[in-house]
Amino acid sequence: MNRSKKFINDIFIYAIGNLGSKLITFLLVPLYTYFISPEDFGYYDIALNISFLGIGLLSFQLKDGVFRFLLDNEEEKIRKYIITFTFRFLLRSTAIASLLGIICSFFFDILYLPWIIALTIAFMFYEIYIQVIRGLGKNVYFVYAGILTSFLTILFSLLFIVGLDCGVLGIFYANILSRFSSMLIVECKLGILRKYFRYNFSDPQINKEIIKYSLPLLPNALCWWILGSSNRLFIDHYLGLESNGIYAVAMKFASILETFSLIIYQAWQETAIKQYGSQDKNRFFSSVLYAQMYIFSAFVILSVFLIKWNYGWLVDDNFQESGQYLFPLGISVIFFSLTSFFDMGYQCSKETVRNLPGVLLATGLNLLLNFLLIQRWGIWGVVIASIMTYLFLFLFRMVDSRRFFRVKVPYAGAIPLLCCIIAGFIFYGISSLYLQCICVFVLIAAMVVGMPRYIKEQLRQILWAKLQKKP
Repeated sequence: MNRSKKFINDIFIYAIGNLGSKLITFLLVPLYTYFISPEDFGYYDIALNISFLGIGLLSFQLKDGVFRFLLDNEEEKIRKYIITFTFRFLLRSTAIASLLGIICSFFFDILYLPWIIALTIAFMFYEIYIQVIRGLGKNVYFVYAGILTSFLTILFSLLFIVGLDCGVLGIFYANILSRFSSMLIVECKLGILRKYFRYNFSDPQINKEIIKYSLPLLPNALCWWILGSSNRLFIDHYLGLESNGIYAVAMKFASILETFSLIIYQAWQETAIKQYGSQDKNRFFSSVLYAQMYIFSAFVILSVFLIKWNYGWLVDDNFQESGQYLFPLGISVIFFSLTSFFDMGYQCSKETVRNLPGVLLATGLNLLLNFLLIQRWGIWGVVIASIMTYLFLFLFRMVDSRRFFRVKVPYAGAIPLLCCIIAGFIFYGISSLYLQCICVFVLIAAMVVGMPRYIKEQLRQILWAKLQKKP
């Protein structure tokens, strides 16, 4: 299988786990909006995003470092050094987080503080563990862990929210237990920690190299957190928890699109690292970007309209207002996906520190736009700020990444952008469901026809090979 087919095949592998798991958790949205008030759901959303911040601070972004170094090293002894250092670091971080939580409880009255800390620790261990699975090349179990975690999340959610009537605390319980249970089940099957973890087994040089790679990604992760999560704090401060709950529901649906972006990113991350040293990397990287623009734009347009057509029964009446933000959030995710493509230049070259200037500028721009626009346009201000920020970062990285590789996209690359603009007019300008369906069908058909021949051919070959594959 050539590298393009390998890349597309990896997308299918990651899609099975990520999209499958998202479809399961997608079913939780009606459950949450029916049993939990907008105010409580808004508070949980803020707590969740605070946990995401805590993960980066506590782990030093080791999830990127452990994957990168495991992918580069197949010697068992080196892998033991890498995995031992990583989990020993996490154990110490857990102790620090617990101590800080105890200290904070004496000075601040933070609602559900112990569960916020437990949620952060659960997410941190789970994220690192599944990256170790990827780094060891066990992608099937990476997919298995994602589906299992999502299934357990919905099972525990039904138990605690519906069965035991725990309210918003039930979401905390479900997410914590699902991740620890999933890790335990996968560990029983693979025995990764049993095989590779030795507490006193250490190589200072390898430890130093991992930290040198991962540590510059920490400010980068903090900036990404500000870009993706700080808007909740703006909404809470200026508009209140109820508005934050409305926005959070819209983002739950946007997260489905982000998941597809993550699928492409994970497949591209593995392929880009392996192909970075090839002589024709510029041509190959250009073809991948060109393909991504078409495929992802078509997926976003189709997904946004499918969600809109079913929004009435998916979401409780108290949250229906959130539906108007679906399309612009989808456009924001498209720019986010394109921005992630160029992130590979910094990772492939291991010059992760060069990633900071662009992210810092984008973070400053995002904070300024949120401050200026939310007071004038409310939630719409937050959505517009997100689109403008990711567009800026995409353009910045396109120029800055020329030091690593040079991509050239033909003029036909403007077709997906034009289709997105037309889709916006359809979304807001046509009220008839029948006419919307016809217009979207024509739009997607036009994108398929305009899609480069080599993309369609390789997709056809991969699909045909999978259909013919015997169980």
